[in-house]
Amino acid sequence: MPRKKLIRRKDGTNESVNFKETFLNEELAADAPAKKFNKNDKKEKKSHMSKSHPISIYKKIAASFIILTLLLVAVVVYFSIVSVKITIVPIKEGTGTSFVAGIVDSSVANAANSMSIAGIVDKVSLSANDKFQASGKNVVDAKIVGYVNIKNTSRSDQPLIKTTRLLSPDNKLFHLNETVRVPAGGEVEDVEIYADQDGPEMAIAPTKFTIPGLSASAQELIYAESLQKFVYEEIGDALVTSQDIEKAKQTLEKKLADQVKQMSEGSKYKAYDSIIFELDDKKIVYSIDAEVGEKIDQFSIVAMADAAIIAFNSTDVANLALQKITESLPDDKELESFEKDNFVYSVENYDLDKKTADIKVEVVAQMVLKEGTDSIDPERLVGLTREQLDDYLSSLREVAGYDIEFTPSWITKVPALVDHIKIEIEK
Repeated sequence: MPRKKLIRRKDGTNESVNFKETFLNEELAADAPAKKFNKNDKKEKKSHMSKSHPISIYKKIAASFIILTLLLVAVVVYFSIVSVKITIVPIKEGTGTSFVAGIVDSSVANAANSMSIAGIVDKVSLSANDKFQASGKNVVDAKIVGYVNIKNTSRSDQPLIKTTRLLSPDNKLFHLNETVRVPAGGEVEDVEIYADQDGPEMAIAPTKFTIPGLSASAQELIYAESLQKFVYEEIGDALVTSQDIEKAKQTLEKKLADQVKQMSEGSKYKAYDSIIFELDDKKIVYSIDAEVGEKIDQFSIVAMADAAIIAFNSTDVANLALQKITESLPDDKELESFEKDNFVYSVENYDLDKKTADIKVEVVAQMVLKEGTDSIDPERLVGLTREQLDDYLSSLREVAGYDIEFTPSWITKVPALVDHIKIEIEK
Protein backbone atom coordinates (compact mmCIF):
# COMPACT_ATOMS: atom_id res chain seq x y z
CA MET A 1 0.00 0.00 0.00
CA PRO A 2 1.49 3.34 -1.07
CA ARG A 3 2.63 5.71 1.58
CA LYS A 4 0.79 8.98 2.10
CA LYS A 5 1.86 12.11 3.97
CA LEU A 6 -0.38 14.79 5.49
CA ILE A 7 0.73 18.30 4.50
CA ARG A 8 -0.58 21.54 6.00
CA ARG A 9 -1.31 24.32 3.45
CA LYS A 10 -0.76 28.05 4.09
CA ASP A 11 -4.50 28.58 4.25
CA GLY A 12 -4.54 26.20 7.27
CA THR A 13 -5.99 23.17 5.41
CA ASN A 14 -4.39 19.78 5.30
CA GLU A 15 -3.82 17.67 2.12
CA SER A 16 -2.91 14.01 1.89
CA VAL A 17 -0.18 13.44 -0.70
CA ASN A 18 0.76 10.20 -2.41
CA PHE A 19 4.50 10.46 -2.71
CA LYS A 20 4.80 7.85 -5.46
CA GLU A 21 2.29 9.55 -7.81
CA THR A 22 3.81 12.95 -7.09
CA PHE A 23 7.29 11.69 -7.74
CA LEU A 24 6.26 10.12 -11.07
CA ASN A 25 4.43 13.23 -12.17
CA GLU A 26 7.42 15.35 -11.40
CA GLU A 27 9.69 13.07 -13.44
CA LEU A 28 7.32 13.22 -16.44
CA ALA A 29 7.11 16.99 -16.15
CA ALA A 30 10.90 17.20 -16.05
CA ASP A 31 11.28 15.06 -19.20
CA ALA A 32 8.68 17.03 -21.22
CA PRO A 33 9.83 20.24 -22.93
CA ALA A 34 8.94 23.31 -21.15
CA LYS A 35 5.87 25.10 -22.51
CA LYS A 36 4.99 28.65 -21.93
CA PHE A 37 1.36 29.68 -21.68
CA ASN A 38 0.25 33.18 -22.13
CA LYS A 39 -2.85 35.15 -23.08
CA ASN A 40 -2.27 34.79 -26.86
CA ASP A 41 -2.77 31.01 -26.71
CA LYS A 42 -6.52 31.33 -26.59
CA LYS A 43 -6.56 33.82 -29.45
CA GLU A 44 -4.43 31.56 -31.65
CA LYS A 45 -6.77 28.64 -30.97
CA LYS A 46 -9.77 30.68 -32.01
CA SER A 47 -7.97 31.88 -35.15
CA HIS A 48 -7.11 28.31 -36.14
CA MET A 49 -10.71 27.16 -35.77
CA SER A 50 -12.00 30.04 -37.88
CA LYS A 51 -9.56 29.15 -40.69
CA SER A 52 -10.42 25.41 -40.73
CA HIS A 53 -14.17 26.07 -41.19
CA PRO A 54 -14.05 27.65 -44.74
CA ILE A 55 -11.54 24.99 -45.85
CA SER A 56 -14.09 22.29 -45.05
CA ILE A 57 -16.75 24.07 -47.17
CA TYR A 58 -14.33 24.36 -50.08
CA LYS A 59 -13.64 20.64 -49.83
CA LYS A 60 -17.35 19.86 -50.01
CA ILE A 61 -17.84 22.13 -53.02
CA ALA A 62 -14.88 20.59 -54.77
CA ALA A 63 -16.14 17.07 -54.05
CA SER A 64 -19.62 17.94 -55.36
CA PHE A 65 -18.12 19.42 -58.51
CA ILE A 66 -16.06 16.31 -59.12
CA ILE A 67 -19.06 14.05 -58.60
CA LEU A 68 -21.22 16.13 -60.97
CA THR A 69 -18.43 16.14 -63.53
CA LEU A 70 -18.10 12.39 -63.31
CA LEU A 71 -21.88 12.01 -63.69
CA LEU A 72 -21.85 14.31 -66.72
CA VAL A 73 -18.99 12.37 -68.26
CA ALA A 74 -20.86 9.12 -67.59
CA VAL A 75 -23.99 10.49 -69.28
CA VAL A 76 -21.99 11.72 -72.27
CA VAL A 77 -20.20 8.39 -72.56
CA TYR A 78 -23.49 6.52 -72.26
CA PHE A 79 -25.19 8.52 -75.00
CA SER A 80 -22.11 8.27 -77.22
CA ILE A 81 -21.88 4.47 -77.10
CA VAL A 82 -25.54 3.42 -76.88
CA SER A 83 -26.86 2.49 -80.33
CA VAL A 84 -29.03 0.05 -82.23
CA LYS A 85 -28.27 -1.68 -85.52
CA ILE A 86 -31.22 -3.01 -87.50
CA THR A 87 -30.47 -5.33 -90.40
CA ILE A 88 -33.42 -5.66 -92.76
CA VAL A 89 -33.99 -8.74 -94.92
CA PRO A 90 -36.07 -7.27 -97.75
CA ILE A 91 -38.88 -9.21 -99.35
CA LYS A 92 -38.39 -10.05 -103.00
CA GLU A 93 -41.17 -8.64 -105.14
CA GLY A 94 -41.89 -9.69 -108.68
CA THR A 95 -41.79 -7.04 -111.34
CA GLY A 96 -41.57 -6.97 -115.08
CA THR A 97 -41.45 -4.86 -118.16
CA SER A 98 -41.53 -5.22 -121.92
CA PHE A 99 -39.75 -3.38 -124.67
CA VAL A 100 -39.04 -3.66 -128.37
CA ALA A 101 -35.53 -4.47 -129.50
CA GLY A 102 -34.38 -4.20 -133.07
CA ILE A 103 -32.46 -7.03 -134.71
CA VAL A 104 -30.30 -5.99 -137.66
CA ASP A 105 -28.63 -8.51 -139.94
CA SER A 106 -24.86 -8.46 -139.59
CA SER A 107 -24.55 -7.68 -143.29
CA VAL A 108 -26.26 -4.30 -142.71
CA ALA A 109 -25.15 -3.75 -139.09
CA ASN A 110 -24.43 -0.08 -139.82
CA ALA A 111 -28.19 0.46 -139.59
CA ALA A 112 -28.14 -0.46 -135.88
CA ASN A 113 -29.03 2.06 -133.15
CA SER A 114 -28.95 2.17 -129.35
CA MET A 115 -31.98 -0.12 -129.10
CA SER A 116 -30.89 -2.67 -131.72
CA ILE A 117 -28.41 -5.51 -131.81
CA ALA A 118 -26.62 -7.40 -134.54
CA GLY A 119 -27.79 -10.85 -135.57
CA ILE A 120 -29.31 -12.67 -138.53
CA VAL A 121 -32.57 -11.80 -140.28
CA ASP A 122 -33.18 -14.32 -143.08
CA LYS A 123 -35.98 -14.73 -145.57
CA VAL A 124 -36.87 -18.34 -146.41
CA SER A 125 -39.39 -19.58 -148.99
CA LEU A 126 -41.82 -22.33 -148.01
CA SER A 127 -44.33 -24.54 -149.84
CA ALA A 128 -46.60 -27.45 -148.96
CA ASN A 129 -49.45 -29.37 -150.66
CA ASP A 130 -51.79 -32.24 -149.93
CA LYS A 131 -55.09 -33.92 -150.87
CA PHE A 132 -58.16 -33.78 -148.61
CA GLN A 133 -61.43 -35.65 -148.45
CA ALA A 134 -64.70 -33.79 -148.96
CA SER A 135 -66.91 -34.34 -145.91
CA GLY A 136 -70.10 -32.75 -147.24
CA LYS A 137 -72.92 -34.77 -148.75
CA ASN A 138 -75.73 -34.05 -151.16
CA VAL A 139 -78.18 -36.25 -149.24
CA VAL A 140 -80.73 -38.19 -151.30
CA ASP A 141 -81.41 -40.89 -148.72
CA ALA A 142 -80.38 -42.11 -145.26
CA LYS A 143 -80.35 -45.34 -143.33
CA ILE A 144 -79.45 -46.89 -139.99
CA VAL A 145 -76.76 -49.55 -140.09
CA GLY A 146 -76.40 -51.97 -137.18
CA TYR A 147 -76.13 -55.59 -136.05
CA VAL A 148 -77.61 -57.72 -133.24
CA ASN A 149 -77.08 -61.14 -131.68
CA ILE A 150 -80.26 -63.22 -131.24
CA LYS A 151 -80.35 -65.61 -128.28
CA ASN A 152 -82.68 -68.59 -127.75
CA THR A 153 -82.78 -70.09 -124.22
CA SER A 154 -85.81 -72.28 -124.95
CA ARG A 155 -85.73 -76.01 -125.81
CA SER A 156 -86.97 -75.52 -129.38
CA ASP A 157 -85.45 -73.91 -132.46
CA GLN A 158 -86.97 -70.56 -133.37
CA PRO A 159 -87.19 -69.37 -136.98
CA LEU A 160 -87.37 -65.57 -137.53
CA ILE A 161 -88.15 -64.14 -140.95
CA LYS A 162 -86.78 -60.96 -142.54
CA THR A 163 -88.70 -57.86 -141.29
CA THR A 164 -89.17 -59.46 -137.82
CA ARG A 165 -89.68 -56.57 -135.41
CA LEU A 166 -87.23 -55.69 -132.62
CA LEU A 167 -88.31 -53.19 -129.93
CA SER A 168 -85.85 -51.23 -127.77
CA PRO A 169 -86.58 -50.29 -124.13
CA ASP A 170 -87.34 -46.71 -125.25
CA ASN A 171 -89.85 -48.00 -127.87
CA LYS A 172 -87.71 -47.50 -130.99
CA LEU A 173 -88.68 -50.03 -133.62
CA PHE A 174 -86.24 -51.95 -135.85
CA HIS A 175 -86.49 -54.94 -138.24
CA LEU A 176 -84.33 -57.91 -139.11
CA ASN A 177 -82.85 -57.50 -142.57
CA GLU A 178 -82.50 -61.26 -143.10
CA THR A 179 -84.23 -64.57 -142.20
CA VAL A 180 -82.55 -66.64 -139.47
CA ARG A 181 -83.14 -69.85 -137.50
CA VAL A 182 -82.04 -69.63 -133.90
CA PRO A 183 -81.17 -73.06 -132.43
CA ALA A 184 -82.48 -74.17 -129.05
CA GLY A 185 -80.08 -73.09 -126.30
CA GLY A 186 -77.95 -71.20 -128.83
CA GLU A 187 -77.65 -67.87 -130.66
CA VAL A 188 -77.10 -66.30 -134.04
CA GLU A 189 -74.55 -63.47 -134.20
CA ASP A 190 -74.22 -60.34 -136.35
CA VAL A 191 -77.73 -60.25 -137.80
CA GLU A 192 -78.21 -57.04 -139.82
CA ILE A 193 -81.10 -54.73 -138.91
CA TYR A 194 -82.71 -51.60 -140.30
CA ALA A 195 -84.80 -48.89 -138.65
CA ASP A 196 -88.53 -48.63 -139.07
CA GLN A 197 -87.99 -44.89 -139.68
CA ASP A 198 -84.52 -43.62 -140.55
CA GLY A 199 -83.17 -40.66 -138.61
CA PRO A 200 -80.20 -39.63 -136.50
CA GLU A 201 -82.13 -40.37 -133.31
CA MET A 202 -82.30 -44.05 -134.26
CA ALA A 203 -78.52 -44.43 -133.88
CA ILE A 204 -78.88 -45.82 -130.36
CA ALA A 205 -76.31 -47.24 -127.96
CA PRO A 206 -75.97 -51.00 -127.22
CA THR A 207 -79.12 -52.41 -125.57
CA LYS A 208 -81.50 -55.40 -125.32
CA PHE A 209 -84.47 -55.84 -127.68
CA THR A 210 -87.72 -57.76 -127.26
CA ILE A 211 -89.42 -59.52 -130.20
CA PRO A 212 -93.08 -58.33 -130.11
CA GLY A 213 -94.18 -61.08 -132.62
CA LEU A 214 -93.58 -63.81 -130.03
CA SER A 215 -95.82 -64.70 -127.13
CA ALA A 216 -95.17 -63.03 -123.80
CA SER A 217 -93.64 -66.18 -122.34
CA ALA A 218 -91.46 -66.76 -125.42
CA GLN A 219 -90.20 -63.15 -125.28
CA GLU A 220 -88.58 -63.99 -121.94
CA LEU A 221 -86.62 -66.83 -123.58
CA ILE A 222 -85.88 -65.44 -127.02
CA TYR A 223 -84.46 -61.91 -127.46
CA ALA A 224 -81.83 -59.80 -129.27
CA GLU A 225 -78.87 -57.74 -128.04
CA SER A 226 -76.69 -55.13 -129.76
CA LEU A 227 -73.03 -54.87 -128.80
CA GLN A 228 -72.17 -51.67 -130.74
CA LYS A 229 -73.92 -48.39 -131.36
CA PHE A 230 -76.06 -48.21 -134.51
CA VAL A 231 -74.81 -45.85 -137.22
CA TYR A 232 -76.79 -43.24 -139.11
CA GLU A 233 -75.59 -43.02 -142.73
CA GLU A 234 -76.59 -40.43 -145.28
CA ILE A 235 -76.70 -41.55 -148.89
CA GLY A 236 -75.76 -39.12 -151.63
CA ASP A 237 -72.91 -37.43 -153.49
CA ALA A 238 -69.87 -36.06 -151.62
CA LEU A 239 -69.30 -32.32 -151.85
CA VAL A 240 -66.73 -29.79 -150.60
CA THR A 241 -67.72 -27.62 -147.62
CA SER A 242 -66.18 -24.39 -146.34
CA GLN A 243 -65.17 -26.31 -143.21
CA ASP A 244 -63.23 -28.76 -145.39
CA ILE A 245 -61.22 -25.95 -146.99
CA GLU A 246 -60.54 -24.17 -143.69
CA LYS A 247 -59.37 -27.37 -142.04
CA ALA A 248 -57.11 -28.11 -145.04
CA LYS A 249 -55.55 -24.62 -144.79
CA GLN A 250 -54.80 -25.12 -141.10
CA THR A 251 -53.13 -28.44 -141.87
CA LEU A 252 -50.90 -26.88 -144.54
CA GLU A 253 -50.07 -23.88 -142.33
CA LYS A 254 -48.76 -26.29 -139.70
CA LYS A 255 -46.66 -28.02 -142.37
CA LEU A 256 -45.15 -24.67 -143.36
CA ALA A 257 -44.39 -23.87 -139.70
CA ASP A 258 -42.70 -27.25 -139.29
CA GLN A 259 -40.59 -26.51 -142.36
CA VAL A 260 -39.32 -23.15 -141.11
CA LYS A 261 -38.66 -24.62 -137.67
CA GLN A 262 -36.51 -27.32 -139.24
CA MET A 263 -34.65 -24.69 -141.29
CA SER A 264 -33.96 -22.62 -138.15
CA GLU A 265 -32.05 -25.56 -136.69
CA GLY A 266 -29.46 -25.38 -139.45
CA SER A 267 -25.74 -24.86 -138.85
CA LYS A 268 -25.94 -21.25 -140.08
CA TYR A 269 -27.58 -20.20 -136.80
CA LYS A 270 -25.50 -22.25 -134.33
CA ALA A 271 -23.45 -19.21 -133.27
CA TYR A 272 -26.55 -17.68 -131.65
CA ASP A 273 -28.37 -18.93 -128.54
CA SER A 274 -31.77 -17.41 -129.38
CA ILE A 275 -33.55 -18.26 -132.61
CA ILE A 276 -37.15 -17.41 -133.43
CA PHE A 277 -39.09 -17.59 -136.65
CA GLU A 278 -42.17 -15.85 -137.91
CA LEU A 279 -44.70 -17.11 -140.45
CA ASP A 280 -47.45 -14.60 -141.17
CA ASP A 281 -50.60 -16.61 -141.89
CA LYS A 282 -52.08 -13.60 -143.67
CA LYS A 283 -49.30 -13.78 -146.26
CA ILE A 284 -49.75 -17.47 -147.13
CA VAL A 285 -50.94 -17.96 -150.70
CA TYR A 286 -53.27 -20.95 -151.29
CA SER A 287 -54.12 -22.62 -154.57
CA ILE A 288 -57.27 -24.81 -154.36
CA ASP A 289 -58.55 -27.03 -157.18
CA ALA A 290 -62.15 -27.08 -155.91
CA GLU A 291 -64.88 -24.75 -154.75
CA VAL A 292 -67.31 -24.89 -151.86
CA GLY A 293 -70.33 -27.01 -152.87
CA GLU A 294 -68.54 -28.85 -155.64
CA LYS A 295 -69.57 -32.54 -155.80
CA ILE A 296 -66.25 -34.36 -155.58
CA ASP A 297 -64.82 -36.89 -153.18
CA GLN A 298 -61.47 -35.12 -152.62
CA PHE A 299 -59.61 -31.94 -153.50
CA SER A 300 -56.01 -30.61 -153.46
CA ILE A 301 -54.47 -27.43 -152.00
CA VAL A 302 -51.00 -25.92 -152.48
CA ALA A 303 -49.70 -23.36 -149.92
CA MET A 304 -46.70 -21.01 -150.39
CA ALA A 305 -45.21 -18.31 -148.17
CA ASP A 306 -42.08 -16.40 -147.20
CA ALA A 307 -41.03 -16.64 -143.54
CA ALA A 308 -38.42 -14.92 -141.38
CA ILE A 309 -35.74 -16.59 -139.28
CA ILE A 310 -34.27 -14.26 -136.64
CA ALA A 311 -31.17 -15.18 -134.65
CA PHE A 312 -29.40 -13.21 -131.89
CA ASN A 313 -27.60 -13.62 -128.58
CA SER A 314 -29.64 -13.28 -125.39
CA THR A 315 -26.73 -11.55 -123.63
CA ASP A 316 -27.09 -8.58 -125.96
CA VAL A 317 -30.81 -8.44 -125.22
CA ALA A 318 -30.10 -8.74 -121.48
CA ASN A 319 -28.02 -5.56 -121.55
CA LEU A 320 -30.98 -3.67 -123.02
CA ALA A 321 -33.36 -5.39 -120.59
CA LEU A 322 -31.26 -4.33 -117.59
CA GLN A 323 -31.44 -0.72 -118.71
CA LYS A 324 -35.18 -0.84 -119.34
CA ILE A 325 -36.18 -2.64 -116.17
CA THR A 326 -33.99 -0.41 -114.02
CA GLU A 327 -35.76 2.63 -115.47
CA SER A 328 -39.14 1.11 -114.62
CA LEU A 329 -38.40 0.42 -110.92
CA PRO A 330 -39.97 2.59 -108.17
CA ASP A 331 -37.63 5.06 -106.46
CA ASP A 332 -37.41 3.00 -103.25
CA LYS A 333 -36.64 -0.31 -105.01
CA GLU A 334 -33.58 -1.77 -106.66
CA LEU A 335 -33.12 -4.73 -108.99
CA GLU A 336 -32.33 -7.97 -107.18
CA SER A 337 -32.15 -10.39 -110.12
CA PHE A 338 -33.54 -11.41 -113.46
CA GLU A 339 -32.93 -14.46 -115.62
CA LYS A 340 -32.19 -13.91 -119.29
CA ASP A 341 -33.18 -17.53 -119.94
CA ASN A 342 -36.75 -16.65 -118.93
CA PHE A 343 -37.20 -13.86 -121.47
CA VAL A 344 -40.24 -14.25 -123.72
CA TYR A 345 -39.77 -13.18 -127.33
CA SER A 346 -42.32 -12.45 -130.04
CA VAL A 347 -41.93 -10.85 -133.43
CA GLU A 348 -43.57 -7.44 -133.76
CA ASN A 349 -42.72 -6.89 -137.42
CA TYR A 350 -39.96 -7.50 -139.90
CA ASP A 351 -38.70 -6.26 -143.24
CA LEU A 352 -37.08 -9.08 -145.16
CA ASP A 353 -35.84 -6.74 -147.88
CA LYS A 354 -34.03 -4.49 -145.38
CA LYS A 355 -33.11 -7.54 -143.28
CA THR A 356 -34.36 -6.00 -140.03
CA ALA A 357 -36.85 -7.17 -137.42
CA ASP A 358 -38.44 -5.81 -134.26
CA ILE A 359 -38.95 -8.28 -131.44
CA LYS A 360 -40.95 -7.71 -128.29
CA VAL A 361 -39.12 -8.80 -125.14
CA GLU A 362 -41.02 -9.56 -121.95
CA VAL A 363 -38.86 -9.53 -118.84
CA VAL A 364 -39.68 -10.88 -115.37
CA ALA A 365 -37.42 -9.83 -112.48
CA GLN A 366 -37.13 -9.58 -108.70
CA MET A 367 -36.81 -6.26 -106.91
CA VAL A 368 -36.04 -5.48 -103.26
CA LEU A 369 -36.05 -2.49 -100.93
CA LYS A 370 -33.23 -0.08 -101.68
CA GLU A 371 -30.72 0.72 -98.93
CA GLY A 372 -31.14 4.24 -97.58
CA THR A 373 -34.80 4.36 -98.51
CA ASP A 374 -37.14 6.36 -96.30
CA SER A 375 -39.61 3.48 -96.11
CA ILE A 376 -38.18 2.93 -92.61
CA ASP A 377 -37.96 6.32 -90.89
CA PRO A 378 -35.46 6.26 -87.97
CA GLU A 379 -37.35 9.09 -86.24
CA ARG A 380 -40.34 6.78 -85.87
CA LEU A 381 -38.15 4.30 -83.99
CA VAL A 382 -36.84 6.71 -81.34
CA GLY A 383 -37.70 5.53 -77.82
CA LEU A 384 -39.39 2.29 -78.87
CA THR A 385 -38.99 -0.76 -76.69
CA ARG A 386 -37.84 -4.02 -78.21
CA GLU A 387 -41.42 -5.30 -78.30
CA GLN A 388 -42.70 -2.12 -79.97
CA LEU A 389 -39.84 -2.26 -82.47
CA ASP A 390 -40.72 -5.88 -83.32
CA ASP A 391 -44.35 -4.93 -83.88
CA TYR A 392 -43.41 -2.03 -86.14
CA LEU A 393 -40.93 -3.94 -88.31
CA SER A 394 -43.27 -6.93 -88.63
CA SER A 395 -45.99 -4.66 -89.99
CA LEU A 396 -43.89 -3.46 -92.94
CA ARG A 397 -44.89 -5.06 -96.23
CA GLU A 398 -41.39 -4.75 -97.70
CA VAL A 399 -39.69 -6.59 -94.81
CA ALA A 400 -39.29 -10.39 -94.98
CA GLY A 401 -37.18 -10.56 -91.80
CA TYR A 402 -34.86 -8.51 -89.60
CA ASP A 403 -32.15 -8.65 -86.94
CA ILE A 404 -31.80 -6.18 -84.06
CA GLU A 405 -28.50 -5.59 -82.24
CA PHE A 406 -28.38 -3.23 -79.25
CA THR A 407 -25.11 -1.74 -77.94
CA PRO A 408 -24.53 -2.27 -75.03
CA SER A 409 -26.29 -5.63 -75.22
CA TRP A 410 -28.32 -5.01 -72.06
CA ILE A 411 -30.07 -2.02 -73.66
CA THR A 412 -33.68 -2.82 -74.64
CA LYS A 413 -34.82 0.57 -75.85
CA VAL A 414 -34.05 2.48 -79.05
CA PRO A 415 -31.73 5.46 -78.39
CA ALA A 416 -33.12 8.99 -78.38
CA LEU A 417 -30.51 10.15 -80.91
CA VAL A 418 -31.48 9.44 -84.52
CA ASP A 419 -27.86 9.22 -85.66
CA HIS A 420 -27.36 6.32 -83.26
CA ILE A 421 -29.97 4.27 -85.14
CA LYS A 422 -28.32 2.39 -88.00
CA ILE A 423 -30.46 0.65 -90.61
CA GLU A 424 -28.87 -1.72 -93.11
CA ILE A 425 -30.42 -3.66 -95.99
CA GLU A 426 -29.10 -7.20 -96.33
CA LYS A 427 -27.91 -7.99 -99.82
